[in-house]
Amino acid sequence: MHIDHLKSLRPLQGLIITDVGAGDGVYSRELDAAGATVTAIEVDPIKVAKALTGLPRTIDVKLGAAEDLPLGDKSQDLVCLFFSLHHVPSNVQSEALEEFHRVLKPTGRLHIVEPHPYGTMFDVVRLVEDETEVRTNSHALLTGLDGRHGFQLVDMKQYVLTREYPTFEFFVEKIILPDPERRQAYEANSADIEDTFNRVKESREGRVVLHQPCTAFHYSLTQ
Repeated sequence: MHIDHLKSLRPLQGLIITDVGAGDGVYSRELDAAGATVTAIEVDPIKVAKALTGLPRTIDVKLGAAEDLPLGDKSQDLVCLFFSLHHVPSNVQSEALEEFHRVLKPTGRLHIVEPHPYGTMFDVVRLVEDETEVRTNSHALLTGLDGRHGFQLVDMKQYVLTREYPTFEFFVEKIILPDPERRQAYEANSADIEDTFNRVKESREGRVVLHQPCTAFHYSLTQ
């Protein structure tokens, strides 16, 4: 859904795009399939190693942080962050914005999608990692970014990301166990987490789903 919305704003074929906070590269893969030349940047070496083995060779995978991008000046048509800005420490988010501006071409765009601190997905995940504060702060930053740091808001759209988790065990395997800190929190509170999952889950067309509302912010550079 993230990439479909992005396509509605700008054709991706032939663009040079960086996916910042790419994780194991799920959205980098979609950008590559849309015909873009993609660089996936991730700060976690373990996720970088996974991306290097799991992504198409057409995607350039790099270890790097949002506030110190391993990219040349004015080299990118599009910089994207999908659910990753709130993971950038607040004390370096301004530096990260400067980096995004540095690497974008004069005609480039910045596209950031952030989850809200509410929704059924959040209701469950917050029991192992409460991101209320960091998500609230990231939305405040993006809402106030228009006309600051060299960026101008072009489009803002709210939508709901729906994800399928057939069983609680499947949810735990995908969302909790890969992260050591979440795993520890789960082991200390597993019964409450399972109860919450069963209470808020929704059945849609025979599928068990959770919903995560988010907002996509799309910026151009100020001239």
